[in-house]
Amino acid sequence: MNYALILDNNHYKFANLISSEKKYSVVKELDNKAEKKIKNDNLLLSFETKNTAIFEQITALQAEIDLELLWELSEEQENWSWLELVQLYFAEAEISQQLALFLAIEVPEIYFSYLGEHKFKRCSAEEISARKLQIQRQQEYQRKFDTLYDTLFQLQAPEWNIDPLNLVNKPDKNSLEYKVASKVAKDLKISLLELLFKLGYISSVEELLITSFNKHYFPQGTELQALAIDDHSADIPLNAELKVFSIDDALTTEIDDAFSIQTTSDGWIIGVHISAPSLNPELLSIASERLSTVYYPGNKITMLPENVISHYSLDQGKQLPVVSIYFTIDSEFTITNTESKLEQVVISDNLRTDNLEQYFNSENLQLEHGYPYESELKLLHKFALKLEELRGRSSVNQLQVDYNFSFSDDGKIAIKPRLRGNPIDKLVSELMILANCSWGRMLTNAFIPAIYRVKQPMQPVVMTLTPNSHTGLNVDYYTWASSPLRRAVDLVNQSQIISLLQKTKALTPTDFALANVVENFDDTYSAYLKFQDSLERYWSLRYLEQENITQIKATFTYRNNVQLDGVPITLDLSAHSKAKPAGTEVILSLDKFNFVNQTFEFKLIEN
Repeated sequence: MNYALILDNNHYKFANLISSEKKYSVVKELDNKAEKKIKNDNLLLSFETKNTAIFEQITALQAEIDLELLWELSEEQENWSWLELVQLYFAEAEISQQLALFLAIEVPEIYFSYLGEHKFKRCSAEEISARKLQIQRQQEYQRKFDTLYDTLFQLQAPEWNIDPLNLVNKPDKNSLEYKVASKVAKDLKISLLELLFKLGYISSVEELLITSFNKHYFPQGTELQALAIDDHSADIPLNAELKVFSIDDALTTEIDDAFSIQTTSDGWIIGVHISAPSLNPELLSIASERLSTVYYPGNKITMLPENVISHYSLDQGKQLPVVSIYFTIDSEFTITNTESKLEQVVISDNLRTDNLEQYFNSENLQLEHGYPYESELKLLHKFALKLEELRGRSSVNQLQVDYNFSFSDDGKIAIKPRLRGNPIDKLVSELMILANCSWGRMLTNAFIPAIYRVKQPMQPVVMTLTPNSHTGLNVDYYTWASSPLRRAVDLVNQSQIISLLQKTKALTPTDFALANVVENFDDTYSAYLKFQDSLERYWSLRYLEQENITQIKATFTYRNNVQLDGVPITLDLSAHSKAKPAGTEVILSLDKFNFVNQTFEFKLIEN
C-alpha cells in the first residue's frame, strides 16, 4: 500500500496516499477516514510497504537515534541530503529506519535545519545551544499551561500572578493566563465571564460591569473635586418680570432648561431659558474630557462636579444666570422676531411629568382641569404643533419607550415604562429643536465656530464644525446647546453663544474643547449608552426572575424585531417568525436566565 509522510498544520503525520496530481495529492490520515487534498509541497516522502506495524517501529527507532553522534559524524561538511545522513548513521537502512531518522532530525529541530527537497544544514554549536534553551522554555511554558489548565478545568481557583478580573477588563491576550482561561472556557462551553463567576472571582455581576467600565473610561476615578464658582453673575442683569418654569420627570436632578410666556397685543413672547454653567471657562476642559454624564440604573457619573450641577440646576426658587432665546409669535403662531440674551431669572416652579400627565395628555387636551400652568402648557403645545407642521417631521418616536429603574431598601427592583409621544414630549422636543436650530443659525451667520449635528440623505448623523443641514429634522442648521449640565457639546456651544452675546473672544477650531468633542464625542457617547443598555438588560433579567415571569407579551417594532412588555429588552424573532407589521403582539415563553452572559432562552408560543 502507498503511504506518505505529510506536514499538516506544522505537524508531521503519516497518511495513505490515494492519488497524486501535478499540484496536489489526495491523502487519508491513518486515524481519520476522511480524504483531503494537500499541496505537494507538504508531501515530504512517499513509500510503499505491506508491513502494518511499520509505524510503531518508526516511533521506537526514532527514540533510539543518537542525534549528537550523528552531528559529530557529519562535521566534515555543512549541507547533507537525507539519504547521505541515513548512510552516515546506518550501515544498511530499511525504510522504517530512514523515516525514523528523518523524524528524529526534525522533531524537534535541534542539530540540523531542514532546507527542503530532503536536504539538511548542519547547525553550529551556538545554534544548538540556543535551540535547546528555546525548547526548554517551551516545555516549561507547556508545563505551566497544562498545570493551570487542569486546575481551572476542575473549577479550582489557582494562585494567579495577575488580577483575574483583568482577563475580561482590557486583557493581555498573549498572556499565559488569558490563553489558558479562554481554552478552558471554550472546552467547558461557557463564557470567560461564567468561568470567573464559577471560580468565585465574580460575586456581583453588576459590580463587575461597573468596575470594568470605570477602569476603561475613568481610570483616575469617577469623583470630581468641587470647583470654586465665579461666574460674575452680579454683573448680569436680572429679568424679574418673568414667570419661569421647568418640565422634567421626578428623577431629574440636572434641570438645565425652562420656559416662560409673555402676552403681547397680538400674540406672545415664548422664552426658552438654559442654565449657563459655561460662564466658568475652566469647566470646558473637564467637560470635553468626560464628554457626557453617564446614566445607568440606580446611579450616574456626572460630567461636571456635583457642586457645579447643584449650583446651576434650575431648581424652584433659585435666581440663576441663563442663556435665553425669545420667540415673538402672533396669534397664528408665526414667529415674527427672535432674540437671545444672557440674563438672570428666578425659577418659579419645577413641573414634574408624573403629575402633569394625569391631565395634560392626548385624551384631556380639550378639557379644563384647572391644574397649575394649564393655559401655558396648552399654548406651548399648540405652538409645538405648528413648529412640527412647518418642519414636516415628527419630533418624537411614537413607539419609543423610556424605562425608569428604582430599587427598594430590601433589594426589590421596580421598572416603570413610559411611552413617549405624548403632548409633554412634543412640547419640550419642538421648543428645544427650535432653540438649537436658531442658535446654530445665529453662530453660523456670525462666523463663530460651533459644533453641528449634520444628517445628510443615506448618511449617519455626524458631529462637525462645518455648518450643514439635518435632513432627519428637516432644518438648515442644528446644534446642541440646551443641555450644558450633561453634554460637553452643549457646554461648548453655549460658551460660543455667550461670547457672541458679550462680544468676547470665542473658542477657535483648534481649541482643545472644540476639537476633542468633535473627534471623540460620538464614539464615547455610544460607549456610555452601551454600558447603560448592558446594566438595564441585567436588571431587567433580574426583574423577570424576581416577578417569576415565564410568559411575556412582545410587540413587533421593525421587521422581525420585538420589544418585550415592561422591560427594555428587544429580540430578533427571524428564526421563529416572519416579519409582521409594527404593533403586532405575540406571546413568548422565557427560560434559563443567565445573568453573567445576560442571556435567556425563549420560544414563540402564541402567534
